[in-house]
Amino acid sequence: MSYIVLARKWRPTVFENVVGQSHVTTTLKNAIAEKKIAHAYLFSGPRGVGKTTVARIFAKALNCSHGPTPSPCNECQSCKEITTNISVDVIEIDGASNTSVDNVREIRENIKYLPSRGRYRIYIIDEVHMLSNPAFNALLKTLEEPPSHAIFIFATTESYKIPDTVLSRCQRFDFKRISLKEIQDHIKFVAKTEGVNITESSIYLIAKEVDGSLRDAHSLLDQVIAFAGTDIKENSVTEALGLMDRMLFFELLEAIIGKNGRDCLKIIEKIYNFGYDLKRFCQDLLEHIRDLVITKTVDEPQGILDMPESEIKELQRLAGKVSLLNLQWMFTLLSKGYEDISRSPSPRFTLEMTLLKMVHLENLESINTIIGNLEGLNSSISNKGDISTKSIERKFTSEILEEAPSYKKLADSSAKTEQWPDFLNFIRKKRPALASHLELVSLTFEEGDIVLNVKGGPYYTYLTENKKILEQLSKEFFGRQIPIKIKADENNTTSAKSKEDDKIIKDAVKTFGGRIVEERRSRLT
Repeated sequence: MSYIVLARKWRPTVFENVVGQSHVTTTLKNAIAEKKIAHAYLFSGPRGVGKTTVARIFAKALNCSHGPTPSPCNECQSCKEITTNISVDVIEIDGASNTSVDNVREIRENIKYLPSRGRYRIYIIDEVHMLSNPAFNALLKTLEEPPSHAIFIFATTESYKIPDTVLSRCQRFDFKRISLKEIQDHIKFVAKTEGVNITESSIYLIAKEVDGSLRDAHSLLDQVIAFAGTDIKENSVTEALGLMDRMLFFELLEAIIGKNGRDCLKIIEKIYNFGYDLKRFCQDLLEHIRDLVITKTVDEPQGILDMPESEIKELQRLAGKVSLLNLQWMFTLLSKGYEDISRSPSPRFTLEMTLLKMVHLENLESINTIIGNLEGLNSSISNKGDISTKSIERKFTSEILEEAPSYKKLADSSAKTEQWPDFLNFIRKKRPALASHLELVSLTFEEGDIVLNVKGGPYYTYLTENKKILEQLSKEFFGRQIPIKIKADENNTTSAKSKEDDKIIKDAVKTFGGRIVEERRSRLT
């Protein structure tokens, strides 16, 4: 007998053996037990998660000699014929190659005939979304009033392409991607049964690669067994499947965090010579940065990151060397780099430039830390005591000097600006109409007061009439009374105060020896 691949050999034959789709199998079993069989079903979900398999098991359960039963025997002639795909009462049709109206007309003609051996004549149409619109229209009448012995089971990976008129005539079941742990457990069980020794890290690599598809997991395991035999190590999996060594990602992250551009370029050269797809590499690196963020954010990342303990420990070690804000900027830079690589005529050079940007990313501090530093500076200046300025006053009595806002006012204004979106959400819950008007204003500050610059007309009138309500809401949110001024801004110009603030910001940057990372306008959009 010829060799049977693992995907066929381990294809479930009863509902209980279906992995990761209990919400579907339980519903179908209950429907059979209670004799509530619909005439049309739609199975939707990613590839390789069990749609066609469940359709076959359902067909066996309905046509089993001991049925209809939730547990087909797999011993009677009907069950065996369906398993081997030779049953005349269960017709499997490939929707991708039978897309025309003529194909559907043939189904309509044949469906009138009673089943030869079973109770039902069952049509399983795979990739049904590939049917043409005229073909779907030709099928509508049959779906609406089918013969009592006819059942349709549609399977698709793209349910959004199916007309609503068809969807409304079917019971829909959405199959989900199978979890990483479920795939790992299944691979371990299959390998043990087949007499294959395979390491945990090898199982993880295969499960990670298949993206929730159990059929793909069987196929990759078959491929690795053919390459390495019955003793499978991690290096066998990476070599057989052309995967990147995961430790290379940790080495690259170590180089980026340590600001070692030379090592970054060496690693990229190694990846390029290996022939690994650079876009795929970017995706994998983004995932590793995301894993670092999770490790930095939660105390026990094991509950979220389903990966070997050794990799989690390595992530925790790296997370201790970098701030959360820097990780977020690294993710942003690499996401932009991924888009650039897709369009670049030289993807390698684009990737190298992106990584060097990440290497030279300075250590960033949050806005709250900067505000705290400003307030600390203001406090230290105040503690030095008064400085006599009599001689200066006598010398420049004829000049009028404009006093710049203090650092404390600058910090207070910055904090309010940062809190403004949260304040809008707070108002939206209590006064939706008021919030909708506030979304169109330009926000500035004058001596600690909130100034709302709004175009003249009904918006200005409405906000003026509701000023007291707005001040009360601001008191509830900020915890203290903050005066609010409403100004009509017909020309939609920037106030002189903004220019003064620009000077203060420049002075603050000069004082702290920093740089402006990002400029945000207070005008809301």
